[in-house]
Amino acid sequence: MFRMVSKGRGDYFEVNLQSGVLFVNSPVDREEVCGHSPLCAIDLEVIVDKPLRIFHVEVEIQDINDNAPVFPVNEKYLSIAESRLPDSRFPLEGAFDADIGTNSLLTYKLSSSEHFTFNVKSNDDNKKSLVLVLKKSLDREETPEHNLLLTATDGGKPELTGTVQLVITVLDANDNAPVFNQSVYKIRLFENAANGTLVIKLNATDLDEGSNKEVSYIFSSFAPPTGGDMFSLDLNTGEVRVKSGLDFEEINVYDIQVEAKDKGNPPLSGHCNIELEVLDVNDNTPELVVTSLSLPVPEDAPPGTVVALISVSDRDSGDNGKVTCSIPPDLPEARAAGPFRVGVYSGEISTTRALEESDGPSQRLVILVKDHGEPALSATATVSLSLVESPQAVKWDSRQRVGSEGPLVDMNVSLMIAICSVSGLFVLVIVVYVGLRCHPGPEVMCGPGKATVVCSSEVGSWSYSQRQSRNLCVGEGTAKNDLMVFSPNVPHFAENGEMEKQLVMASNVCGTVSDVLLF
Repeated sequence: MFRMVSKGRGDYFEVNLQSGVLFVNSPVDREEVCGHSPLCAIDLEVIVDKPLRIFHVEVEIQDINDNAPVFPVNEKYLSIAESRLPDSRFPLEGAFDADIGTNSLLTYKLSSSEHFTFNVKSNDDNKKSLVLVLKKSLDREETPEHNLLLTATDGGKPELTGTVQLVITVLDANDNAPVFNQSVYKIRLFENAANGTLVIKLNATDLDEGSNKEVSYIFSSFAPPTGGDMFSLDLNTGEVRVKSGLDFEEINVYDIQVEAKDKGNPPLSGHCNIELEVLDVNDNTPELVVTSLSLPVPEDAPPGTVVALISVSDRDSGDNGKVTCSIPPDLPEARAAGPFRVGVYSGEISTTRALEESDGPSQRLVILVKDHGEPALSATATVSLSLVESPQAVKWDSRQRVGSEGPLVDMNVSLMIAICSVSGLFVLVIVVYVGLRCHPGPEVMCGPGKATVVCSSEVGSWSYSQRQSRNLCVGEGTAKNDLMVFSPNVPHFAENGEMEKQLVMASNVCGTVSDVLLF
């Protein structure tokens, strides 16, 4: 009559009444019955009758390795700034094994990583703490996320394992400066580019994220410094545009430095250079100036005589600045070049032949200067040339007149001399020569009264002239009114002495001259 009296746990065991064998009625889960207690026992009471007796039975449940290590979560997320230094430590939660004894002794292993390692520390209670250690600096721009596998293995036979996935996100630090895709940009732009013309759109990239990668653009320097007034730069888009009219003739090269700055703390910046070459357009007409003028032109000037020199220039460059000169026959205001030509490149106006009476007293030439640009620009200038007869030798005709008391000299002097081409010495020689030729000797009879000596001007200069009325005794005959007397410059003290000697011809020339031109 053997039977078992359970204290609430009779469902785990049963007794064979015939044999008295205690056997397991249902599987016993030690961790469910006893938890993590080192000793796990189930108390039973068995009764036998005749005589009635009670026996206490204690069934110890021995642990087997039926529980694998378990981490609190399957994935563990960590955020680590890339600015953290090597040897930085980050604590982790370990795994739990419901078994006891050797079955619950855990070891850990971290998957291979060049940036992380793993340490396990035990405290006084033999409890272990896990630490993730940074062994190499992180670079978010290179690897923004690291995935590691942490494995826990117990000491059972066979061993069981548990794992957790470590997902490490690298937080950005402002450790990257903005970078342009080129360090130097070479741009060519025509000088007639309108205001607002896009020169270039710059683009600088920052490998950071968030505000650390937001970039703004500014001009940092110009060469020459005046370039700041010529261009504009959009702060956000990096667009460089023409702000003011470019002028190749004023500045043809600009060196512009641009800075790209991020919004990190502290901000970092990158730089680039824009080398802008301004291209010439044919926007300047040729300029011409008469730099030398040899006037008047003697009529006996030989062919090839240079009578004027024109200086031509064009502020443009290349073919736009190359100019040629010509005397166009087809312009309305131009007349035939006549005996003159102009050097195509030299600008020299010269004679092509000896001057003739038919050429007239003056010539008016229109000089055309034209550049080689597309389209070509031109300018004209008018040059007036005065032509003068060459000085002629004085012709003398000496003969006897019937009925006269002595030899009578008949003089016909026609003298035209250009003031700018006759020297003072030449004038003096002519005057003395005329006086000696006209002296008749003691037989000459003069009219009544003393002859008047023609004196030089009181101004004392060859350039001074005035018209005066003088009576000159030139002997018998009709009064002359076409005599021009040139007086040299003499001191005032000689007006009664030396002057009479030098100008003896003035008191011996016969005739009456109403108008005398004094120099």
